[in-house]
Amino acid sequence: MTKNALSKSKGDIVINKELHTLLPAIVLLPILLVAGCGTSAPFESRGLPDKDWPKKRVMVMPATDLTGIPLDEIIDTVSEELSEILRKTGFFTVYHHKKPREFLSFKPGEPVDPELMREARGMGINAIVFETVNPLETNSVKSGIWTSGKRAQRVTLSINIDMVDVNRGTVLLSKEIADNITVPGEEPEKEKEKSADVETKKMALKECLPHMLEKAAMAASLSLNREVWTGRIQSSDKKGIIINAGRDAGLRPGIVFEVFGEGESITSFRGQTYRLPGPKVGEIRTVGIETRHSMAEPTTGTDFKTGQIVRVKD
Repeated sequence: MTKNALSKSKGDIVINKELHTLLPAIVLLPILLVAGCGTSAPFESRGLPDKDWPKKRVMVMPATDLTGIPLDEIIDTVSEELSEILRKTGFFTVYHHKKPREFLSFKPGEPVDPELMREARGMGINAIVFETVNPLETNSVKSGIWTSGKRAQRVTLSINIDMVDVNRGTVLLSKEIADNITVPGEEPEKEKEKSADVETKKMALKECLPHMLEKAAMAASLSLNREVWTGRIQSSDKKGIIINAGRDAGLRPGIVFEVFGEGESITSFRGQTYRLPGPKVGEIRTVGIETRHSMAEPTTGTDFKTGQIVRVKD
């Protein structure tokens, strides 16, 4: 074999290798374009700030469905899956609320149901998470890279994740998470258009929800970990002081807490009410720890009352 022939042969090998490398990408590209729905790496708690002590209690409410289509089975899984993702972070004790949905909706600018807030405070909940599945939109588009006359449906979908600090009555997070996916298929006949549209939306929601809930959990976790843990005095009398956190929050004897009275309320331009921290009334120290509450004794101050907010002293 001549030198030129050998060079040509080597060149052919290089070209073949390049084609071998590119072919999977060429094949996958149309699939990725059709799929559309985002993907993400598994949610991992180690990417969050190291502010997980004391461990916060989080109540996840059933999702509110604004889609206008029958999604009972899918909607029921939203809060369950979000709760599971938050549990896996290891940062929170998560409670999945199961009361009827009409009791649970969150509307920006309106106060959270007072009965729900009382229940949450009684349980020592730090934050309540609300999820809302918004109406889905569909548009007919051409599918694939090359013009072939085939049609597909592009579905745009979004969920709102809202989170309220129970002790301060403050909105910690209000975020919309949106995505879209192109579902292949022939354009339906007019008489079958409505039912086909519903099935397309259901398919899109099933496909995209896991990814969207991962993003929702990440947003909620980052927001919660930016906040300082707070608890409340559950009772205060001559026998001693009880606070609404115990071993489940990682507490132990000898921890010193600052105690704050109730502050003033202010209203934001959106109509949401926020409660400001009140004056410091003293300090207490834990002397006995139970699963969900702790006994404490005063170290400074005397005016301790049920409902006052406590915070670990720096």
